[in-house]
Order: sequence, then structure tokens, then C-alpha cells
Amino acid sequence: MTTETTPTTSAGSPPSVWSHPTLRVLLAAETTSMLGTQLSAVSMPWLVLQLTGSAADMGLVMAAQLAAIAVFGFFGASWTGRIGPRRIMLIGDTARGPLVALLPVLYYLNSLNTPTFVVVMFAIGAFYAPYLASQQAILPSVVGEDEQLLGRANAALHSATRLSVLLGPTLGGLLISLFGAPTVLLVDAVSFAASALLLSRLLPHTPPQTPAPRRSPTAALRLLLSDRLLSSWSAGLALGEMAWQAMFALLPVIAVTLEGGSSVVAGSLLTAFGGGALTGTLLAGRLMRRVPPRTLALIGRVGLGVAFFALPLHLPLPGLVCLLVLTGLLNGISNAPIATVRVLRIPQDRRPEALTVATALALLGGTIGWILSGTVAQHAGIDPVFWGLAALQALAAVLFVIGASGASGTHATATSAAAPAHPTKDSR
Repeated sequence: MTTETTPTTSAGSPPSVWSHPTLRVLLAAETTSMLGTQLSAVSMPWLVLQLTGSAADMGLVMAAQLAAIAVFGFFGASWTGRIGPRRIMLIGDTARGPLVALLPVLYYLNSLNTPTFVVVMFAIGAFYAPYLASQQAILPSVVGEDEQLLGRANAALHSATRLSVLLGPTLGGLLISLFGAPTVLLVDAVSFAASALLLSRLLPHTPPQTPAPRRSPTAALRLLLSDRLLSSWSAGLALGEMAWQAMFALLPVIAVTLEGGSSVVAGSLLTAFGGGALTGTLLAGRLMRRVPPRTLALIGRVGLGVAFFALPLHLPLPGLVCLLVLTGLLNGISNAPIATVRVLRIPQDRRPEALTVATALALLGGTIGWILSGTVAQHAGIDPVFWGLAALQALAAVLFVIGASGASGTHATATSAAAPAHPTKDSR
């Protein structure tokens, strides 16, 4: 995709990131597909529990999706770099819609069981890491390499995601209670089709480019490991994702075991997190006008390392809701700054593959979190899982501090010979 020309105001500063038509298309497509995904965030584990009654099976099914993210994110990294962000996003939406629709079809045919669920979820997850990496890699081509402007663009994209997290789970819980989980999954399938249509019709085509050289997945991994900030933050994100996914896995279990089996309660718990995350993301967009993204990233991640120690305190439902709002707020404040700092430290021509591997590593932690949380909760109870989550977030916070304290500069210090010059934009 070509870099769009940023018009300037009469004062010579760039306008709002919302003035970019391509960014508006990305936001619309992301909001559409993510709203459907958040409906599935409640309906998929709920359907597993409805079929099997087993928290361990639920963890295994949901972990299958994350396992595919890790596997295909790592071994498909060079493929992502060669195909390009636009095609990757189109392929991802076009393929995932029918796969999600397959689950309710199998259910209505009385052919859905745990092994089949695992296979379908693995197939869905295969497209996720390249899709997320392509979203991140395409943003500098839209708004340029200015840290403040790119940070606000990341905040806008994350806001679209968080809005879906806020609305989707509660809506999903209500729809499940009215129509059942299989019907809600059909709505998610339609959302993928709508997102693909938006991207295919309105996202500009990438002009012909010299094909990227083939690189092994280990080349992208070595790139991440060669930079202290990238390596420490990648490890911190993996540990943090392990804690997040384990906590999300427990929310339906809490609703089933402690709150009378209400899908509305399960959705409301996710909504509490989504509301805090949306508020934090909106704050991050404003704060990055004055506070360096690296500072915001550290504030959010260190705060999470402290806040998670409230989980083992046997909080009543209102207290758990408040904690989810707080952790969502800290997550929202830090996510866009993390994405901004990380993408600018990676050479431009290496971003798709490096970000794909980084996403795979983070969600490999999530895979482990899903598997262990359900199994441990079923055999030892929820308390040991909560203590483990607190320890993981604390260690992640330490890694973020180590990475930031030993790294200087913002942009990548060098690119390969094939990398084009970074486009620049006027800063505010």
C-alpha cells in the first residue's frame, strides 16, 4: 500500500488521524469483525460447557485456536511478509467466516463433539496472527512514522477493538439466553463476511512491489532477540497474555459454578473488562500528545503487575467487576503505546514477519494459559490459578521495566538494503 499524503492544517500541523480514509476503513472493518468475535468469546466456551460440562474440555477447545496462532504465526511469518498486509487481511476474514459457521451447522446435525470442535478452532486460529500483524504493519503506511501520530492511530484502532469488547460480551450473553449459542456463532460468521466486503471494496490495492526475499522464521526471531526492548517486551507480552487468557477462561467457569450458570453474568464480566479497556485506550490517545508512549506502556504494565494480586482475595461479584474495570483500564492505557514503540523499532521491510512472530510468541503464552487454567481449576480450584496469574503479571511488569531501561531511541537503527526510506510526517 502506498503511503497517503497527510494534509496539514493552517498552522502546519497534521489533522486528526480520523482524516485518513484508509484508517476509517480499517476501523470499520475491525469493529465489525471484532463485534462478532466478542459474541463468540461468550458463545464458544458456553457451547463447549453445554456439550460436555467440562472446564478442562473448554480450555482444550479454546487453546486449540491459540495453538494454531502460535504455530502458523511462527512458520507462516515469511509467507506473511511476501503476500502483503492487505491480502492477508482479506484471506483471514474470507476464510474464518465459513469456519465459524461450520460449528453451528455441525451442532444442528448432532455431529459436534470435542475433537471436532478442536479441529475447527485450530483452523480458525491459523489466520489470526498474520491478520493482527498485518493490521499493525499497515498503519505506518497510512499515517507515517511520526511517533505521536502513529500512537494516536494505534489508539484509534485499539478503541474500535475495545468498543467491541465492551458491547459484544453482554450482547452475546443476552443473545445466547434468547436464541442459543449456535445462532450467535452464525452472527459472528456474518460479521467476518461483512469485514471482508469492506476491505475488498474500500481498502486501496497495494501497487506491485519487488517480492520480499524468503526468510526463515528464525530470522524474524533473531531480529526480535537482537534488541533488548523487543526481546524483553516480547517475553513480557507472552507472560501477560498467558495471564489474560487464563483469566478469561475462568470467567464462564465462575458464572457457571458461583452465579447459577447465567450466560448474562459471564458476558457482563467480560463487559466490565471491555469498558475499562475502552476508557484506557481513549485516554492513551489523548495522553500520547504529552506523555512518551514508552512511559505510558510502563505505567500500564507495572500497574497490572500490582492489580492482579487482588484476584486471590475472594472478591464478591461487585469487587471482581471493579477489578476487571481497573485491569482493563491499565491494559488499554498500555496497549497502543506498546504497539507504537515496538513497530517503530523494527526495520520497515521486516515488520510483517517480525510482528507475526511476536504475535505468535505472545499467544503461545495464551495457549498455555487456556490449557492450564481449565485443568488446574477443575482439579485444584480457582484460588491456585489466581495466585499464578498474579505472579505472571508481576514478572511481565519486571520484563517491561528491564526492556525500557536498557534501550535507547525510538526508531529502528538500521534496515536491510532492500528497505525503502521511512516516510516522514509533520508532527503536532
